[in-house]
Amino acid sequence: MSLGRVGKFLYTLPFWFFGVMHFTQASFMNFVPSYLPIPAFWTYGTGLCFLAGALGVLAGKHTELAYKLLGALLMAIFLTVHLPNFEAMMPIPLFTLGLAGASFAFSENT
Repeated sequence: MSLGRVGKFLYTLPFWFFGVMHFTQASFMNFVPSYLPIPAFWTYGTGLCFLAGALGVLAGKHTELAYKLLGALLMAIFLTVHLPNFEAMMPIPLFTLGLAGASFAFSENT
């Protein structure tokens, strides 16, 4: 197995974890901003996006798009969930920004 494949696998681990957690932890619905209707839709939809993005990266099909969409998803989460509660959620917002930045950088090198 090449180092690139190992790197892609390691990079996608958090997304597999986050995706599964969005389906198995009902408490994740509490993080949906109050101005968004139907918290279950946003929670499950976000989980599905994490899983689809991780699968896209690992499958090697439309990898550039998968990285860009993961980056966009992470930025949306940062702006709507993490930024309003920045101090209370530290250091998670910084990890989210780091993963978003890596996603955008990787999208340019696929």
